[in-house]
Amino acid sequence: MEEQNFLVNKFLFFQEKSQDDYFYNALIYIFEHNKNGALGLIINKSLPIEEEKIFSSIGLQNISSNKSILNGGPVEVTKLFVLHDDASQKESISNVNGLCLTSSVDLLKDIGNGTNTCKYKLALGYCGWDAGQLDYEVSKNSWHIIDFNPLEIFNSEPEELISIISKTNGFDIDKIQHTDIITKH
Repeated sequence: MEEQNFLVNKFLFFQEKSQDDYFYNALIYIFEHNKNGALGLIINKSLPIEEEKIFSSIGLQNISSNKSILNGGPVEVTKLFVLHDDASQKESISNVNGLCLTSSVDLLKDIGNGTNTCKYKLALGYCGWDAGQLDYEVSKNSWHIIDFNPLEIFNSEPEELISIISKTNGFDIDKIQHTDIITKH
């Protein structure tokens, strides 16, 4: 029996409007979602760390990248992930017509050396849900599900994505709110 991928290749926008919540205004891309749980990355929030520090930490000097690292989520916040568009990478989670995700240091080195010219973003941490947890949160309207071309995230600054997706969808996703929020992170 083939495993279902419920929200794979979709974006989730958190509808809670309390600035105290970790996911306040978070836009998450879902890489995996099945009967065992879900995995995604916050793609619209950056950390005050530049990629140059990451590349130099693995011995690659003189990499002139001032791109910031994404705050991928609250799980394993010290683990680095490479979000990319090179579906040929064997160690990656690859979604058809979507994004790829890996923690491979080899890909990171290839990017830094210029031997792989894929589009990419780096992230620390990820978002994870146990079996049925995301399904329950979606059923309670904690998340707004959004269709959007995921490859477009490489063309924009993370902080601009809410505005870009809103314009593409024809309504401001930041104005959607559900008052019966059950998710407390």
